[in-house]
Order: sequence, then structure tokens, then C-alpha cells
Amino acid sequence: MSLPTHEVDLSQCDREPIHLLGGIQPHGVLLAFEGPQRTLAVVSANAQALLGSPPQELLGKSLEQVLPAQVLARLGAPSPAGSARVELGGTAFRALWHESDGLTVLELEPAEADASTEEHSLEWVRRLVSPLPGAQGAQALLQAAADAVRALTGFDRVMVYRFDADWHGEVLAESRAEGVDSFLGMHFPASDIPTQARALYTRNPLRLIADARARPVPLVPVVLPGRGRPLDLSGAALRSVSPVHLEYLHNMGVEASFSLSLLQDGKLWGLIACHHHAPLHVSHERRRACEVFTRLLTLQLEAEQRAGEALEHSRRARLLEKLATELGHAKAPLADCLPQHAALMLEPLGATGAALLLGEAPVEVGATPSEQELAALVPWLMAQPFETVFHTERLGALYPPLAERADVAAGLLAVRLDPAAPRFALWFRSEVARTVTWAGNPQKPAVPEPGQHRLHPRASFRAWTETVRGASRPWTRADLEAAESFRGALVGVVLRQAEELSRLSQALARSNAELDAFGHTVAHDLQEPMRGIRQYAEFLREDHGKSLGQEGTSYLDSIFWLAQRSGEMLEGLFEYSRVGRLELAWGEVDMQDLLEEVLQLLSARLEQGRVEVRVPRRLPTVRCDAIRIRQVWINLLSNAVKYQEGSAPWIEVGYHGPGDARPAAARRSDAPYVFYVRDPGIGIHARFHEAIFELFRRLHPEQAYGGGTGAGLAIARRLVGLHGGKLWVDSALGQGSTFYFTLGRGLG
Repeated sequence: MSLPTHEVDLSQCDREPIHLLGGIQPHGVLLAFEGPQRTLAVVSANAQALLGSPPQELLGKSLEQVLPAQVLARLGAPSPAGSARVELGGTAFRALWHESDGLTVLELEPAEADASTEEHSLEWVRRLVSPLPGAQGAQALLQAAADAVRALTGFDRVMVYRFDADWHGEVLAESRAEGVDSFLGMHFPASDIPTQARALYTRNPLRLIADARARPVPLVPVVLPGRGRPLDLSGAALRSVSPVHLEYLHNMGVEASFSLSLLQDGKLWGLIACHHHAPLHVSHERRRACEVFTRLLTLQLEAEQRAGEALEHSRRARLLEKLATELGHAKAPLADCLPQHAALMLEPLGATGAALLLGEAPVEVGATPSEQELAALVPWLMAQPFETVFHTERLGALYPPLAERADVAAGLLAVRLDPAAPRFALWFRSEVARTVTWAGNPQKPAVPEPGQHRLHPRASFRAWTETVRGASRPWTRADLEAAESFRGALVGVVLRQAEELSRLSQALARSNAELDAFGHTVAHDLQEPMRGIRQYAEFLREDHGKSLGQEGTSYLDSIFWLAQRSGEMLEGLFEYSRVGRLELAWGEVDMQDLLEEVLQLLSARLEQGRVEVRVPRRLPTVRCDAIRIRQVWINLLSNAVKYQEGSAPWIEVGYHGPGDARPAAARRSDAPYVFYVRDPGIGIHARFHEAIFELFRRLHPEQAYGGGTGAGLAIARRLVGLHGGKLWVDSALGQGSTFYFTLGRGLG
């Protein structure tokens, strides 16, 4: 039985001022100075052992009176933030300073004993980064990260923890010592890391608790004069720990912890959480090495994620474009022809059923609620406060009449086609029952202290399983974008059955523009993370290349090559998306002159490969955009040069004109002119004749035949398509290839 609501009011945790606890962890000393004279205004109560005077005697003194001259020389001129290695009483300390509440906060904590620690920092970064190039996919990347952090820091257990949309978390990867409990795959409720803690993880990406059993050291004075509260320690490495969190760690059997924030686009994506069963101090130098590592890790994760999203968007767009084409060419009413293309409507959104409500009888495909249930659902949808897209994976919880129909309608994605009329496109997903394993009972994340308002964290983290029913797979951002794209792609078909011709036509134009801009925007945004990875790698190579050794240099080269390769793919994606935004500059173009210009551009490559170019007859003059068709010739001729292995390579460029006898492969189009590029190269198996025109599709290893991203043919086909033409290939393995293209009927 659950506790009464007032007894487990978890908002208490969200309101706890964990940045204003008025104390620090005892393994260091804190001093805060104010004004141009740098007068000591706040000092930790343990300062006497290090500075030789009790806190009350230190207050009001200048920085020069508190710290030895050799330490001041190491600190240098005042600055908003920084760090330096200093010695006090023969012991090495790391001095850290930052600004807070108008004061300069100086922290002193133990440093690595080795005087050459600075030189070790690069080696630590290398050790952390070196496993990443060999990791295939996000999961392997996260596991490699967990292993690397544990190897450097020595913690008993290192977990990579990702936040869900509702801020509960899941352990995706874990590295642990023998005999240490595993939390891999377990979920933790959002209340375990309350709102203000997540805010601090975003502001300050490193958080070390060296000894969870140590008593905090108070600040003197505890309350800042004139402010009525303690010094804000949000940016302090020594900030003391909330009693609730200390009790939480104690209940887990953890005596030291270290957290590294994983940020994407400035937002908290997850944490690398480290636990130890005994006190453990990690030096500032090692912590900073871990911070550099997490920045590189998140850049690589973000690049993989966005590149995957872009490719998935491209795949879905092709399916929707095909659906729109099929429906647009169909002569039968929409209600008759749509079920014939059910897969094209369901697959882009991963739906099990769909329905179009256009004011008449619903058009249904796949598994959907009954016609009567759909009719009853419409008034409820009309009343929902959404402009274009509505989605839920728990429809039954929001709309009880369908609570018992989770077999066909556990999840719903609805696109409003008309703001004033009951016209919708609906996609349904069936229930996916799943078992979630929690670290402890999520219904009891905290218990109240008898007779008090204070909460205590749960004492048990034993695996607690929960079977989730009545829910579908969640709808993703890509699903929502595909649904909006479907709306735009289908408008042309709907127009024949709708009365509002002008308004829906504008909706089509807007949706198409949004779809076309997506690839352009994604490709542009992804270039910055790739440049960041290359820049970090280049900094390491230029500044510390000699100290890395042969193995380190090899790893660094791998990072740079992977980033360079990703950058080239992004350039291809950028160019591919840009093609869809072009407006062609039509004109009369002498194809012979255009070809000779292209051959001149490629002359160095042709001479290097000793490639003979054959042009049986002069090419004709046609109407086209010269700049765009020049790019088509460049891509086709470059491929013809690249994929030849013989001792006497050659290329033939020609055309089949009106009245010419055409080979069978050229008769796929009846356009007046069919241009071709033929080579005797390695050839292409018939089953790949369409696959080679997909974006980034290569049939050979990435570095074979001169490398490349696999974007050239996709771009060429899109450029030809803009001219109303077609581009195809006739080839057989080992027998060369002939690429044909036209420029639309009546154009060439």
C-alpha cells in the first residue's frame, strides 16, 4: 500500500538548497576574498592546520598576508577562473579559483605527488581516448568510456547513466571490480537526482565526494554579511554534500563517488557515475583529464546520433515520396488506392495501423479501432490543445473509451489536416508489454521520518521489476517529422477531395519547405561537432605529439581520420540537401563545350591514370542548367576513372539521339536524347543497380578505390531529377558499366 501523499512530498528534495549548505568537504581548504584589496571575507574552519592561524584571526587580512609569496607568484594576476599547482608546508596542493557572490573563491586541495603531473595529463587523456576509435556503435562507445574512466580513477564501479524524458535514468554501460554489485540495465526514479542537483550538474560538470562518511567543515562566517545566507558554492569543487544524498550513498554502501556530466547542446543527457566502497580522492589533474574525455565522448555520441537521424530521415522521406507519387498517379479514389500501399503509409512511422479522416468514411489500413470508435475519437481530438501534431504512447490513460483496445491503439500519433474541420491523419501502435528493472521500488523512493517532515532516501536498491502494460513504443522526433512530411506529401491527393484548395495548397508548400530544409539544417549543424573533434585531435598532435609515442600517435591518427571521414560525409549530406533547394537557371547549353570544360577540370586525374577518353561524335545542344549538369558529368566521369583496374583504361562519352537505334538499356526512356558514360571497369552486380544511388551507399571498403563518401551518384540523380530526367546504370560484375541519363522529355 502506498504512503499518503503528504508523507512523501518529494518536492522537499527539489527545494533543498544544496549549493548553500555553508560547508566544504574536509580534504581541502577554502578562502574567499573581496574587493580590490583582496581581503579575506570567508574561510573554512580547518584553515589553521594549513595556514598557521585560526579562522577568526585570518578574516579581514589581505591575500598577501594570508598566503606565502611563492604561492602568490604561482597564482599570478587575478582572473575570473583558473588553477595552479602550489606547495604549502612541503605538501603539493592544487589551487582552484572562481568568482561567486562578488568574491574570489580560492580552494586548496591535495595534488598528485609527482612533480611531473602536468606532463602526465596528456598521457591520461590518451589512455582515456584510445579505446574510442575501435568502438562500433553507441553502446560499445559507452562501455569503452566506462572501462577507461575506471582504469584511470580506480573506482570500484563506473556507470554510464542516461536520463529519460521524464528524468528517470537508466544504466546503459557499467565497469566494475569483481564482487561489486551490478546496476547494469536498471532504472532509477527521477527523485534520485532532484531538479536542483541536475541544474548543478549542468553548471559544474565535475562532482567529487571523496569521503561520504567525513564530517563537513563549516565556513566562517556561515552566513555572508548583508546577504543573510551562506556563500554560493555552485562552482566549488569542495562543496559539502546534502545529508539526504550522504544517506543515499550510505544505503548503497558507497563511501566515495565521482560524477561527470554528459551534456548535449548544453543540456544534461546523462552522467558517468563512479562509486567506491572506501574513501577515495581523485586529483584535480585526473578529474580534468576525465572532463576533456567526456567532451570528446559527447561530441562523438552527438555526431553518431545526428548522422543516424539524418540518414533515417532520408530513408523515411524516400518512402513518403514514393507513397505520394503512387497516390498522385492513381486514378482510383483515395479510399480504394491507399490500402494497396499500406506498407508505405505504415513503415515510415513504425505504425501497426493508420486511418485518414477526411470528412467521409475513414480510410483505414492495418490494425485500427473500428469505424464507430474512430468516429467517437474525433470530437475528443478536436478538443485537444494542439496545433498540428498530437502523440501519446498511453492513449487509454488519456481517452478511457479505448483503454481496452491496447491491442490496436495503445499509442496514437495524430496530424491535424484542418484547424476548423474534423480532418486528421492517424497512426496507431499496438501495446508492447515490457519489463522494467528498477534499483529499488520506484513507488517508494523516500520514506518520512516519524513525526517529522524530513525525508530519508530508500534503504534498499535490490532489483525491483515492473511490467509496463497498456503502452506502445514511444514516438520519436523522427516519427513526428515523418508525420508532418506525410501531411505535406499527401496534400496534392487530398486536394482532389477537399473544398479548401488554396489553403491546403499553402500547407503543402510549407511542409515541403520544412522537409527540404531539415537535411540542410542537420548537415550544417553537424559540421561543428566534427570540427571540434578534429580541432582537439590537432591540438594534441601539434602540442604533445612527441610525448604520445608511436601507439598514442596511431590512436590520435584514428580519431582524426574518423572525424575527417564524418566531415566528408556531412559535406556530402549538405550538398545533397542543398540540391533540393536549388532553382535551375535554364538556358541553351552546348553539351560538347560543357564536356570539354569538365575534361579540362579532370585532366590531372585522367593523365595520372593514363585514361583514354573517347567521344564518338559531337554532343548536341540542349536546354538545361549548365552548372548543375556540369556537376553530373564530373560525378559520372570521376566514378568511371576510379573503378577501373586494367592496364589500358578508357572512358566513352556519347548519346543516343532522335532516330538512333538504341541498345536495350537505353530504351528505358523515350526522351529525345539519352547521354551515357561507359567504362570497362569492375562492374556492378544487378542487385546493386539501385542501391548505388542511395546516399552514402558504397559497395566497397571505405578506403578502397580512392575512398569517397558514396554521395556523388545520389547527388547526380537528384540534379537530373530536378531537370525532369532520369539517371540509371547498365552493368554486370566484371564487365564494365554504362551510366545513362536524360534531361526530361523535350529537353534532352
